[in-house]
Parts: sequence; C-alpha cells; structure tokens
Amino acid sequence: MSIVSKKIMMGSGAAGDPVDDEFNRTSFLSHFEGANNGVNNAFDDGSASNHTITANGNATQGSFGPFARPDGEWGWSFDASAEGLVLDYGSTSHNYWNGNFTFEFWVNNTDTDSSNTLFGCWEDNAMSNGSYNVSFAADGKIGFLNRQSSGSNNGAFITCATAINDGAWHHIAITQVDDGGSTKYFRIFVDGVLDAYDTETSWTQGASGQEITIGGLSIIASSYESARRYTGLISNWRIVESIVYSTASTTIGATIFTPPTGPLTAISNTRILSCQSNRFVDNSTNGYAVNSNGNGKTTAFGPFLTSAVYDAAVNGASAHFDGSGESLVVDATVISQSGNFTFEGWAYSNSTASQTIGGQYSGGGTGRMVIYSDSGNIRFFQNANPAISYNGSSGKLLNQWCHFVLMRTGSNIALYINGVRVLNATAKNIEQSDFIVGAENSSGNNSMNGYISNIRCTSSAVYSEGTSITVPTAPYSTVTNTNLLLNMADGQAIDSAAQNNLTLYGTAKTSTAQKKFGTASLLLDGNSDYVSFADADSGSMFNFGATKWTIEGWFYQENNAGSSSNSHSIISRWDNQNSDKGFIFRITDSSGQKLQWLHTTDGSTNVIYTDSRTISNDTWYHFALVKNDNLTLYLNGTGAVLNSSTFTIVSTTIPTLIGSLHESGSPSQYFDGYIDDLRVSHMARYTSDFTAPSAAFPDKGQDA
Repeated sequence: MSIVSKKIMMGSGAAGDPVDDEFNRTSFLSHFEGANNGVNNAFDDGSASNHTITANGNATQGSFGPFARPDGEWGWSFDASAEGLVLDYGSTSHNYWNGNFTFEFWVNNTDTDSSNTLFGCWEDNAMSNGSYNVSFAADGKIGFLNRQSSGSNNGAFITCATAINDGAWHHIAITQVDDGGSTKYFRIFVDGVLDAYDTETSWTQGASGQEITIGGLSIIASSYESARRYTGLISNWRIVESIVYSTASTTIGATIFTPPTGPLTAISNTRILSCQSNRFVDNSTNGYAVNSNGNGKTTAFGPFLTSAVYDAAVNGASAHFDGSGESLVVDATVISQSGNFTFEGWAYSNSTASQTIGGQYSGGGTGRMVIYSDSGNIRFFQNANPAISYNGSSGKLLNQWCHFVLMRTGSNIALYINGVRVLNATAKNIEQSDFIVGAENSSGNNSMNGYISNIRCTSSAVYSEGTSITVPTAPYSTVTNTNLLLNMADGQAIDSAAQNNLTLYGTAKTSTAQKKFGTASLLLDGNSDYVSFADADSGSMFNFGATKWTIEGWFYQENNAGSSSNSHSIISRWDNQNSDKGFIFRITDSSGQKLQWLHTTDGSTNVIYTDSRTISNDTWYHFALVKNDNLTLYLNGTGAVLNSSTFTIVSTTIPTLIGSLHESGSPSQYFDGYIDDLRVSHMARYTSDFTAPSAAFPDKGQDA
C-alpha cells in the first residue's frame, strides 16, 4: 500500500460505500454504465438555445478535463522523450544553502533502467559552486549531489538505502539543519522514514540567477543531457527555507513523521510550490514562471486518494480531437457582428502544430475570427481591416490545461489567458457564419490535436474590464445571455478515474442487453467495433516500465474466435510496424478457444503464451493479467503463470485498443461480445488465487 493510502472498506458513492485504498494507483476504470445504445460523440448544447451540434470525424468526449482533480492533486508526468521543464528564477539567488531548508515532493518512478534527474539547479558549463541535483540512480535509489567548488565536478553526495521503483507514490523529504556553526546535518526521508543521514562542513550557497530544471539535467542553458531525462511522475514539489518536520533523529530506518495525505500549501518560508495543478505554474507567493521545452504533461494521475466518485457536474469533462480533421459545428451564428460577447473555455494541446480551438472563421469574408494554437501557444486572429492578432508566447497550452477568455465590451476587444490580459484592442465587426470548435471549418482544416473543454459563448461581457480575471475552478453553468454551452459531458463510456477519453469506432456502444454489474456494458460486434484511448496524450495509463501492474475486467464472448488468424482481441497496445514495445491479450482458436498473451520486447521478436483453459461462449469470465515476479493470468480467480522472464511495457506512440489491435496500421481481430468493469492498476493486485469480484470495482479512494 502506498504511503498516502488509507485503509477503509471498498466502492463508490456516499460515505460508507466501498472504497479502494489503492485508487491512487488506478490509471483507468470503466464500468461502461451508459444508456442503451450509448455513444461518446453525441454532443449537446446546455444553453436555452439548444443548438444542434454536429460532430465530424473522431471527435469524442470523456472525463479528462481541467477539473478532473481539485487543484493541488494533479501529477506531472515525464517520459524522457524530450527536454523537461524550466522554472525561471530570473536573478533570484538560491540562498537556502546557508540555513535550514526542506525539499519535499511525491514521486512515482517507472524508469528502473537508467539514472535520471528529478530536478536541480545545474549547468555544467557554469560550474558554479552550490549547483545541485536530485536524481535517481539506475538502482532506483534517490541521491542528492551538491557541487562544492566552481570549475569542477567534485561535490558532496548522499544517497538513499531504499530503492523506489515499484510504481507506487512515495513522499520524499530532503532536509538540511544548520546548527549555526560549521556543520550542516543532511537527511533524506522516504515516506517519513529516515533513509539517509550525513554531516557536512562544505555545503555552499546555491548559484545565483540560475534556472531550475524539472525532469532532466541541464548541461547548458535551456538544454538537457538526454541520458538524464526522467521517466515517471512528480507531484506537490515544495522548497521551504525552514524545517517543516521534526527531523532530529539519526537512526536510519526510524519513522520520524507521517507524510501529508492532501495537497501541500504555501506555508511560511515557501520558496517553490509546483507540480500540483492542471497547468504548469508555481503556486508559491513568488509565482515563478514554469516553461515547457516539450517534456512534462499535467495528468490526473496523482498521489492522493479521492473521497468522491467522478461526477461530470463537479469534475467536468472534455472533447478529444486527434488532429485528423475532427470538428464540432454549431448550426448557427453564436457571436454577433458588433455587439458585446464573451467566448471562453479551456484547451490542452498535444502538438506544436498550428491547430484551431474555435471561432467563426469558416466563411470567406472580412471579420473571420479564430482562437488557435501554434508552437504550443494560444493565439488570436481576426481578418479585419486592419487585422487584429495576438501572437505572443504567454499562453502556453502544450501538455497542460490553459484557460482563455475573448471578450468584447463596447468598442474594445480583449483576450485573457490564464486570467491575464494579453490583448487589448479596438473591436471590429465579426463575420456571421457557423461557430466551429476544434477546426477552422467543417472540412476539418487545421484541426485540434488535444482536448477542448467548457466552451461558453454569451451575448454580453461576463467579466469587468481590467488587466486580469479570476480563472474558474469548476465547470461552467449558464449565466445571463448564454447562447452556447458545451460542457462535453455527454459521453456514455467513460473513465471513472478521469484520466482518459475513449473513442468508440464502428457501432461500438454501451448496451443494457448484457452486463456483469450495474445496468450496462460495452457491446462490440466482431466486425468493425473497437475502442481507442487517448492515454498517450493524457498521462501514464500503460507506462508501467518494468514495474508491477494489473489489467483486469470481465468479458462475454458471443461467437467463437475462429482460426488463429482471426483471433478476438480483448485489449492491446500493438502495431507490428512500430518499433515500440507492445502487447496483445486475445482469445484464439488455434488449439480451441484459449486466452493468449503476446508481447514484443524489441519491436520485432514476438513472445507468445497460450493458456490451457478453454473459453465458452455466452459466459461471463473475470480475467486478471498480473505482472509481479511473473506474468500470471487469473481466470475467475485461478492463476496460471504465462511468463517468468523480464519484459517491459512502455510506449507513448501506440494507441491502446479495446476489442481490436492495430496490424500494419489498421484494426483487426475484432472482439465479438461484451466487456464490463475494465481496470488498469500500477500494482500487482493479486499474488495468489482469489475469489472473483462479486461487485463492481470501487471508484473512489476513501470516505470523506
């Protein structure tokens, strides 16, 4: 059990209902409790106007949105594929070395193969004394290095005794106690337990005016050493210029304090408070800028146990667009030609390519207006005479949620990004054409690659004019003069962990005809139906690395799989033209109806394990694929070891599919039947035979 877990009972709903004390290690859970024939691409306008919304392409809606978790409970994920984040101190001196300090954060490490840096203030070309970094060694042990003199790499180093590579969330605290003399007392705590202790006389003041990097080691200004980029998650990172916990003990292995079970706050002497929001911000009173260099994503996979079930009215939702021409077309003009209006919402981009958030731009006349993204920044353009545009870089939305408001008040038009006014200009007439979200026009030109949430258009100025507005902390509702409200909360097959959006292909839908628990399940017809995740965009669903994990759920096959070349895939992350490491879990008829696991360790060599037990049609089966020391398949609670060798599942490019697999870039091996209560966990939930679940999986972590 991870350190912030709290053992109670097990479930969902009100206090006293079952809970899962490992829910903070669940990266996907769907009960498929939608309406009969429910889909994810039927969008509704929540305003009194009740406009018709036409969804083009694969535009879909689901539970990953800007309010999926309360502020303070988010994690930031890193995958080592690109440079990390930079926290810009400007000319501020890192002067906490000369006194007491506490570094603390939660970490979920999925990289057990290499050394990598969590954060630090370090530039090899600067060679400044006082430079430091906090990093993992290849054995999964956290260490701290401080450069003691300029122009050399010599430094004092302290490292933990405990490896942290199990895929769980762990609280880390690093403290320095200055006795006022020449000696400094240095400690590292893992989950409140003293894990490393040292005394030093040569710690030096931190380098002045040097940036802090997150998720990598800076070797020159704004450049990272590729071998030291971090893979894993960080949450609630705080630097305080005082001792936060009573840490006088020198006994290694002694429990000294109980880590917090909720978000950290900006207590007295806080220098930095970050890695805890739906966007890259420093929540300390200093408010340092956090700049993305392409790595790092905000994710709803966080360390704290939820006390309430996902509720779209509270936690919101979003529409996902994959950049291949999707759009949402409103059947009428939403923004008037010359009157007051407010156009607002949230966006989360997965690409630096030029892409559209929304506007009235589809016509060809003067006055076309669009909010869009380019190079990871929110921008604005109106084809007026003269044109009005905002091309600044203060609206970062790459891999993070970004709030925007475009508002006309009288003769003035203003654009606010994350509450700050970035454009203030003389307003021009707006072209009268269809309002389109996610693309420039209904043909899907410059379509969005990412998420859009909570689009609201109002025929009045909702906010008072000024240099700033308050960023909302809850989904929009209608206000006076609202004429469009897209909360994107009408999806029927959703992730109750609020981390992924699902796209339903073919005639895939929720159905009440069969269900293991609740009122519905996912129906797939065996011909063209499947479900795709956007997990490569939104977080860490299958980025297990070599750690322990569990994939489990219920299936009900209606027709035999047929030959081995026409197997029924239950869940997969596979493309035989992709060099990444993938897997398939399917039913095959090569030797009777058997369950089969296939994976590749190098993108070309396939390893296949076939279970000996026979599957019957029209029967509900519980399966659990558990990676512990071995890979074990549990069928209705009885286990059989499939693989005793070491292998890794990690990818950010292959789509995860339910009911199919990608083969040469196209779906195949469609599942024919029903799937219910599907869950992915970053832990080995079962280590021996067990009784198959008799109720739906819990979808909260603790009672309030």
